[in-house]
Amino acid sequence: MLPKKKILFVLPSLCAGGAERVFSFICQQFDANAFEVKLIVLGFEKEAVYNVDAVPVVYLNKSRLLLGIVALFRVIVKEKPAIVVSSIVHLNLLMGCFSLFLTTIKFIGREASVVSKMNEFSNFNSTLNTLLMKTFYPRLSAIICQSDDMRNDFIHTLKLNPSKLILIHNPITFLPTLDRKKNISSTFNFVTVGRLSPEKGYLRIIDGLSKIDQYDFHYTIIGSGPQDELIREKLENYKLTSKVTFIPFTSSVLEEVNRNDYFIQGSYVEGFPNALLESCIVGTPVIAFDAPGGTKDIVINGLNGFLVADEAEFASILTHIDQLKLINSDLVKQSVLTKFESDRIVKQYVALFNLLCSK
Repeated sequence: MLPKKKILFVLPSLCAGGAERVFSFICQQFDANAFEVKLIVLGFEKEAVYNVDAVPVVYLNKSRLLLGIVALFRVIVKEKPAIVVSSIVHLNLLMGCFSLFLTTIKFIGREASVVSKMNEFSNFNSTLNTLLMKTFYPRLSAIICQSDDMRNDFIHTLKLNPSKLILIHNPITFLPTLDRKKNISSTFNFVTVGRLSPEKGYLRIIDGLSKIDQYDFHYTIIGSGPQDELIREKLENYKLTSKVTFIPFTSSVLEEVNRNDYFIQGSYVEGFPNALLESCIVGTPVIAFDAPGGTKDIVINGLNGFLVADEAEFASILTHIDQLKLINSDLVKQSVLTKFESDRIVKQYVALFNLLCSK
């Protein structure tokens, strides 16, 4: 029998977040006869919102990455893994640095954004960020990209070796159990899930909704963030306040999405839009702007929703309610269940691990 390959997954925390949810799920899916998997978390166990009972977890109990560098290095040295997989840019940069000293270990970074576009919305110094990535990302053995746009951006922006850039989508981490709610009211219901921040495009969503005068609608916003006040002001200016419900947080996001007729995504950039994918999983079709990132990997025009090029096309779609009603919720579900099925995605991780271990 071949010896097990030891894999360490490294996360900043197990707080609610896209990377945290995906990694906490993925790390528990590997064959225990072939892989010895352990999860290293820089943060605290008390913050964890994801169940990771199927794998050993080491909590470093550090409030910031900077405070955990030495402890993390020591853990990796002690564990002697074949592969270390990290996510979030700051951790990926650190792993690139570690690779200078731990030359027998293969380091894999999972990237979550289209760097060149996300830099336009980041408060972090984008020039410094790009310089650090150009310095340390080439040190990684592989970089997992969640979309073709992300992969192409790394090639053109950071001049990274295309052979190191591996396309692996996020998996579906659950199977739908909700019955699709039928809209029996005369009001058409829209929903968006996401942080209230500039890159999420809430202001242009509201601009589009303001053009609707052929039918009654209601819009639900699930999330919180720095643009809360600005969004409310814009709604007030359009006299749409009574048509919008804010839900800062809920543990029943899917139930809320399932109650609505359409999910709207206004983002200017997306790494891989998990909320949009989950909307399709429960059968709620989507209207999304064709932004850099993984959106176009999910949305199939006319089958599970509509991909719009700009504000004018968005407004046009919204005002044609007969066209919106043509989408079949069962087909919406089927459009994503095979492509993003978890076993398929895990096999891609296994193939990458085996490839790197053979080098």
